[in-house]
Amino acid sequence: MWSTIATWPFSLQAVEAAAQILKNGGSAADAAEAGIHLVESDPNVDSVARGGWLNANGELELDAAMMDGSTLRVGAVAAVQGFEHPVTIARAVMEKSIHNILVGKGAEEFADRMGIERADEERLIMPAARKLYEENIAKLSDEVKGHDTIGLIALDESGTIVCATSTSGASMKTPGRVGDSPIIGSGFYASNTGGAAVATGLGEDIMRTCCCFRAVALMEAGLSAQEAAEKVVLTATQQIAKTGYYCDNIAMVCMDMNGNVGAACNHQDFTYTAIRENGEPQVVEVLPIIDNGGKPREV
Repeated sequence: MWSTIATWPFSLQAVEAAAQILKNGGSAADAAEAGIHLVESDPNVDSVARGGWLNANGELELDAAMMDGSTLRVGAVAAVQGFEHPVTIARAVMEKSIHNILVGKGAEEFADRMGIERADEERLIMPAARKLYEENIAKLSDEVKGHDTIGLIALDESGTIVCATSTSGASMKTPGRVGDSPIIGSGFYASNTGGAAVATGLGEDIMRTCCCFRAVALMEAGLSAQEAAEKVVLTATQQIAKTGYYCDNIAMVCMDMNGNVGAACNHQDFTYTAIRENGEPQVVEVLPIIDNGGKPREV
C-alpha cells in the first residue's frame, strides 16, 4: 500500500509525480524528491525556491529537509543561496554526510562537492519577488507577506515512510533566519513505528511547540493521523495563547503507517493534496480546528 500527501494546493503536481513513482514500485525518497522538485522549479509558487520570497537584503535564502522513517536518518540545509533544488542537497546530507544539518556557505560547498547543479540569480529571483522587496524597502517595512512550505510525505510499497520539506521562508526575514522547515521534530518528522508529519505556517510558533515530533508520537501511541494532527494544532495554539502571545498560522498534515492521512490548522484557507493507491487525486480544504487566538471551534 502506497500513499502520498502534501501541503497547499500548489502541491498537486508534486503528489501526482510522487504517486507515479510509488505506483511503479519506486522508493519513498525518490518520490518525495521528485515531487518537490516540480514545486521548487515552479516560478508561480512564491514561497518555495525559484520565485520565492526574498530576505531583508533582497537575497533568496532557502531551507529544506528530508527524513527516512526506516532509519531515522535526517538531512537538512538552511540559508542556502544559488541552488534551485535545496531538497536534493538535503537528501545528499541525509545519505552521504555524517551530519544532520548544514547551513549557508558550508551547505553550498557540500552541494558543490556532491555535484549538485547551481542556478544563477536571473533564474531564481522572479520579478514579482523583486518588486515586493523594493516596495517594502521603500516603505521601510519588514512586513511578512508569506511563509508557506511544501511538505510532502510518501509511503512506499516496502513500508518505508519519508517526509521532505522545502521553502524560501518568511518574506523580508533577517538574513540567516531559519524557520521550522529544516528543524527536525518541528517542521518534519518520520518514523516507521508511527508515521510522519510535516508542518507549514510561521516557523517561530511551530518550533516553539515541536509540532511534528509530537504528532508522530501520538500516532505511535495509537491515535489516528487525523486525531494526531488536530490534537497537536489545538494544544500548540492554546499553549502559545496562554502566554499572552498571539499565535500565528500553524497547519500540518500527517500520515500513519497504513497510509491513512489527516490534517489540521488554526486558520482559514489551508488546503492539502493527496493520492492513495487505487484512489484519485484529492484536493482538500481543511476547516480550522481552532482559531489563531486559541479558541476551539464550536461543533
